[in-house]
Formats: sequence, structure tokens, C-alpha cells
Amino acid sequence: MSLKKLLKNNVFMLVLSIAFMIAFCIIAFVYSVKAGIISTILFICYIIYVMIYSYFGSGEIKNNLAGKSLASHTFDFISDMNVPVLLCDARGSVSWYNNAFRELFSETTFKIGDSGKSISDDIDIERFEKVCKDTESDNKYLLSKKDNRYYRIHPYYIETMRKNFWLAVWIDSTEHEELIKKHIDSNVLVAYAAVDNINELSSGIQQDRYREISAKIYNVLNDWVNSMHGIIKEYERDKYLIFFEDKYIGQQFESKFDILDKINDLSEDTDGVPLTVSIGIARVFGSGLDEKEEAAKNSLQLALQRGGAQVVVKNRNDNEFYGGRTKTIQKRTKIKSRVVANELVSLISKSSNVLIMGHANPDFDAIASCVGIARLALSLGKDVKIIEDLDNPNFIICREKLSGIKEYDKMFVDRVYGQELLKPDTLVVISDVSNVSIFESPEIYRNAENVVIIDHHRQTQELTKNHAITYIEPTASSASELVAEMLEIVLQLNTLAKEEAELMLAGILLDTQNFTRNVGIRTFSAAMYLRGEGANTSSAQAMFKYQIGEFKKIAEFERNIFIFRKIFAITQYENDNDPENRITAAQVADRMLMIDGIHASFTVSKVENAIHISARSDGSVNVSLILEKIGGGGHFDSAGAKISGSSMKQAMSMLREAIVNYCDNN
Repeated sequence: MSLKKLLKNNVFMLVLSIAFMIAFCIIAFVYSVKAGIISTILFICYIIYVMIYSYFGSGEIKNNLAGKSLASHTFDFISDMNVPVLLCDARGSVSWYNNAFRELFSETTFKIGDSGKSISDDIDIERFEKVCKDTESDNKYLLSKKDNRYYRIHPYYIETMRKNFWLAVWIDSTEHEELIKKHIDSNVLVAYAAVDNINELSSGIQQDRYREISAKIYNVLNDWVNSMHGIIKEYERDKYLIFFEDKYIGQQFESKFDILDKINDLSEDTDGVPLTVSIGIARVFGSGLDEKEEAAKNSLQLALQRGGAQVVVKNRNDNEFYGGRTKTIQKRTKIKSRVVANELVSLISKSSNVLIMGHANPDFDAIASCVGIARLALSLGKDVKIIEDLDNPNFIICREKLSGIKEYDKMFVDRVYGQELLKPDTLVVISDVSNVSIFESPEIYRNAENVVIIDHHRQTQELTKNHAITYIEPTASSASELVAEMLEIVLQLNTLAKEEAELMLAGILLDTQNFTRNVGIRTFSAAMYLRGEGANTSSAQAMFKYQIGEFKKIAEFERNIFIFRKIFAITQYENDNDPENRITAAQVADRMLMIDGIHASFTVSKVENAIHISARSDGSVNVSLILEKIGGGGHFDSAGAKISGSSMKQAMSMLREAIVNYCDNN
């Protein structure tokens, strides 16, 4: 044994010290008996102290020695264990790894302490750090794939005085992950499919020809389902129930559900009537077939309320939308309108009072449709109030229009007073909007037990609350058109006042741009009904005259126009943030469509504390899909969006990005 090791041996040092003390006592006796006795007593005390300390002491030295031994054994154990383990710093640079990790990364040579060698290709460092520091998580791990095997990486954060490290333990979980994937792939998805405009299709061609086209539709759908080894059953005329496994949904995402295009290609046989289908798919896990069936039904309903010709996939927490690129054709039949009108009359009759509202910052269509529903409630002898922003410029114009009708003197109330009028048996009717965030009073909607929604915009989100009636018809030109249809069915002739009829006609004129956009047979039918009730077209159009301030703003909007990607016209206005800017912006968007070569127009303006975007299209571009990317929506050829907390520059950037995304996908 070397001298250095001998000096570190505690037993040797103890024997040496005792020998030294004995020698000291002998020397003391030689010089003096008294000194020898004192030295002996001190020696005995020392021996007793050592014995007591060894038996009853803290054992710190022992623990330190044992700790060093344990650390050494632990290090050897980790080095030789068959689970890959590595130590890296905050940048992902490898500081140490064991033999199993070396074998796992046999193709890569890591040099300890080399900052250029990082594991960031196999581990998301930012995610790694977040998981390391998430001490409250019960299931902390990352998933990595290496050499076709899956590893769960369990990270441990180590703090030292000099530097902080991550200790990563790689657990092979290939079998576990494959079982999870197999379980997910075998999950049965439930879907509903329905042919759009089936009534228009069957009424426009001979019955034999219709059956031939219907058979072609079924064959295309059947081939599509068979390619996924699924099952399809027709449960009603041109309505289908479909089952297939989740492992086939990926290829549909990649093709963006090209089944929609395959069905649309059959339109050449339908004498000009576009042939489209809507599909709702429930992709929810851990649910029974009954829940999936209900979710698929709701998804199909949402697809139809968004205008049809699209697929809605219901996930656990949200919806995914595909298609919607085909402009919808207005339905010719009024069957649904008649059913809804009768249901609405029944609901109003059973209620104690009726509250009606539209969207915030109302336009003529929202106000006029509310007035039409109010007239229906008045005809049934019910107490009715319309909730409006009493300071809104559009509302002031409409109130002046109705000032000669005594029933409207106390008809309009604000949202605060409207809340006080809400009772358990109150019927709340919401018109011209289905997006809860822009209701005139979202609080009244949430607190109401009986709700009816009537709207003509594409639905952008799934409604979580059950409603007595949800009548969303994106093929209609306006909410005033839908309400006029119902009034024609349930009211006696000459029930509407001349001013009410003119106000509703103004609502139709606004949303159809004087019968030049999104007009169908039913639009003219509704206008004829209102004309028969006394509406004068000139008086209705007079409501749209410009003020001198609006005219100047229009000129400023048009001065800032620039062309994007050759077919999009975009302009902005940020001189002020007046509420009227929203109306002016919509008017400018309509005017910009008159520019040669422009297929869609966008106006971006400041309105109070937000940025508003108005969009218009000539029918070749779905502006609703574009604005849905930034939280907006509307119709195929008319849409809007509101962006809060962003600057004009940021809003313009978001709009251009949404346009580019739309162009790339279409």
C-alpha cells in the first residue's frame, strides 16, 4: 500500500494517534510522575471520547464514505444498464452518455463537451425543457422515433452550483405505441352524407332521368366507401349512413376529400343544376356508436348551414372543414320555410313575451328582419321588444322610418333593459346572425331558455346550446328575405305597414346590392310580396343616400387601392375610427368589384378599438373561406371579419397570408 493511501486510511491514523499518545505518556512519566498521571488521564479521556463518538456520533464521516461508494456504484450501474441514458446541457450539447445510448446512436459520434454535437434532431429542446420543469405533471415524457422504434424520453432536471443539466432516460415503448396506433386505426368513424339541392334536381328533370343520376351518385359514393373497406347504406332518398375505420381518414385529408369533386363532375348531366354533396363525419374516440351517430348528424347539419358542398369532420374539441369551394344555388322550394313559420307561430303563442335582436353594429337587414318578426308577434297579441344599440346611425334612420307607427314608440330597448325583461318562458328570437360573439346581447342569449335563430350567413362555428329552432339558410340573399317568406305564409294580406315593408325591402336591397348579387327566384318572390304590402322601391333606396362625410371617406378608401395577385383589390383607411367606417367600407368593397379584372375586393378599416375587414366577390372566389382563416366568415361572395388587439399593418399581413393560403389550396 502506498504512503498516500496509507495516510487516507482512518484505522491506520487512529492506531498511529494512540501510539503517539502512549509514547507521550511514557515520556511524561520519565520527567515527572505528576505530569505522567495527567497525561494518562487525558489519554484515557481521549479513548473514551473516540468510543462514544464512534457509537453515538452523527456518523457523518461514515455517511460520506458510504455516499461516495454509492455514487460510484450508481455510476457503474447507469453506465452498464441496457436503457439508453444521456446527460446534456441547456443547449442540448451532450455531456455524457452510457453504453446503451452509444449503441442506439451508433452512426453518430458524440464527443463529450463538444457543443457542436447536439441531440436537437431527435429531441425538441424547447419542449424538452418545458417538460423537465413541469413538476406538476404526472406523465412527463417526450416521444422520439429512432431506427423505426419508439422511445419515451423521461427527462430529469439537475441543478448544480456551476451548471444545470438534463438527464434523459430513453425507454423503448415500440410495442406500446404500436398498440395505441392499432387501437386508433381500428376506431370506427360514423358519417352522414346528403345530396344538396335534391328538390331542385328532381323537379328540373324527368323522373327516369333523376333516378339515373341518383344511381350514379350512389355508385360514386359506394366506390369511395369501398376504397376504405367501409359500409354505406341509404336510409332515406339520397341520404346515406357510412361507417369506416380511422386508418383511412389520413388519405382523405391528403386528397382534401376529392369525393366532393367527383360528385360535382356529374353536374354535366343535370341541366345546369350543380350537383354537390355534404358530409358530416364524427371522429371522436372513446365514445359509443350512439354518441358518434349524434355527432355525425350535427356535423352534417353544420355542413349544410355553411352552404353545403363540403365535409365537416367533428373531432373531440373542434371541427375541420373541407370543400365549400362551389357556390351554392338558392333553393326554389319553400317547404322548410313553411315548416319553420308554423313552428315559430306555435312558440310565440306559448311564450309570455318575445325579445328580438340582431347582431352588434346592425345594418338595415338585421334591423328590418327584427321588425318583421316583431310584426308577427304583435299579430299574435304578444308583448314584444327589439333590443338594439339606440345610438347606432343605421338604427336612428330605421326608427325615423317607423316613427309614424304608434306600436314602435316603446318597442326598442337597450341590452340592459332587455335583460330585465327576460323570464323563464320568454322567447328570444335572433335574426341575421349565428355567431354568439357578435350578438347584440350575448348575455341575454346565454340566460334565455327558449331561443330561435334565423340567419342567412354561413355558420362558422358549432352552436353548443340547444335551440327551439335553428333556421340557417346560406342560399338566401338576406335575413329579410327569410322573414318575408314566413310572413307571407302565416300573415293575412295587408298586415304589414308600408314603412315595415319598405324597411324589409331595403334590407334585401342592401344584401343583394340592388338585386345584382346572390339573387334567386325566392328573392324576387319575397320582394314581390313586400311590394304587394305597399313597399315603394324608390323610398327604400332613399335610405342609402350618402352624407358628405361618407362621400369623402369613400374617396379616401379608393385612393389607397392596390392590386394583389392580379385579381384581388385591397384598400385601407385609418384616418379615424368612427363606427360608420364599417358601413362605408362595405360600400367601397362593392364598388371595387367594378374594377376590370378584379374578382374579389377587401377593405380594411379602423372601427372603434378593432380592425374591420369587409370582403366581396364576383362569385369566382369564396371570400368567406378566406376570412374564416382570421376569425371571420359570411357568404361565398360577401363576408367580414373583426380583428382585435392588432395594428393595421398586422391586419393587412394576416389578410394577405389568408389570401395566399386560399390560392394555394384552390
